[in-house]
Amino acid sequence: MRWGIKGHIVTPLGVTPGLVVVRENHIEDVLPYSENEDLEVVYDFKDNFIFPGLVDLHLHGLQGEDVTEGGVNSIQKISTLLPSFGVTSFLPTTLTTDLTALFKIMEETKSRIITSPPGARVLGLHLEGPYLSLGRKGAHDPTYLRKPHQEEIKHLFQKGEGVIKRITIAPELPEALETIEYLAHQNILVSLGHSEADYETSRKAGEKGAKMVTHLFNGMDPLHHRQPNLLAFALGDDEIYAEIIADKIHVKPEIMKIALKCKAPDRLCIVSDALKVTNLPEGIYDLSGQKVEVKGGMAYLPSGTLAGSTFLLHQMLYNLKELFSIPLPQLAKMGSFIPAQLVGKEKELGSIEKGKIADIVVFDDCFQVKATFIGGVKVRG
Repeated sequence: MRWGIKGHIVTPLGVTPGLVVVRENHIEDVLPYSENEDLEVVYDFKDNFIFPGLVDLHLHGLQGEDVTEGGVNSIQKISTLLPSFGVTSFLPTTLTTDLTALFKIMEETKSRIITSPPGARVLGLHLEGPYLSLGRKGAHDPTYLRKPHQEEIKHLFQKGEGVIKRITIAPELPEALETIEYLAHQNILVSLGHSEADYETSRKAGEKGAKMVTHLFNGMDPLHHRQPNLLAFALGDDEIYAEIIADKIHVKPEIMKIALKCKAPDRLCIVSDALKVTNLPEGIYDLSGQKVEVKGGMAYLPSGTLAGSTFLLHQMLYNLKELFSIPLPQLAKMGSFIPAQLVGKEKELGSIEKGKIADIVVFDDCFQVKATFIGGVKVRG
């Protein structure tokens, strides 16, 4: 079957009125309006924007479902919810927990990984921890924080072979640099975060194969002009990628502007870091044994520490557009292409181009979702 979507198409080259032609589950062509095509169905979205499906590399939960607590059952429920918000692919992300629980999540996900509609595709797991700094633990339970050991790491990744795609690790921990080198050789996306590392340690981690930094500015020491650290490395190194939570809460707009100047357009992606309390009413909830209060769009631990985000990617794209007038192709790059690239999926996903999988989202001017297509199947709108 051949069909099409009309609208203002956001491609890497710009925004133009046109027609996306889809055959089966792939984009067959991107054409101007004027060209006639014999198509079975054409969805006409007029003045709306045709975007590549969003890719979220850091998402813990949504609407009462949590990856760590609920395992594969929660992952599947989250997957079916995400297309309503324009997300067509994601890395379910664990909070720090005991290794037995991690093994269970990995085994379940490996045997039941979601790769097709109606849900957002699961690209693999992101393990945020347990190899994190106690001093920058954030919402991670200190009971389960660990130092990396080579044999344990090898066992962990043998168990999770094929399903673990990313890990966040503090590079200053004993044996962390050796661990980073091992993981990088296994084609795992290594991300530095929840860390008190100095600049030199961070630089060495980059040399060993770490490619990115987790939630820039959060979970790390602040910038100090005489004590360069992980943040200085993240902002100053031209090769390292960074993710940012663009909810205007985790990072204020004035600071986001610095990140954009240092890392955009090619080394910065947005993530939600969304928790299970996302899209739930204000109140107090349990998060893996810890109390979290949702108030004013923020999720707090009893200590007052931010626990994570309650916003999703489409809202963050809108924030960036309104605050900084970022062109739509660059927003598509930050929300789709760069995250796809970081997990080795850029030839299949992340942009509206001929030959790619037809994961497509249609947005209005305010980044409200009008329709979502996954693998050429309309799943929302």
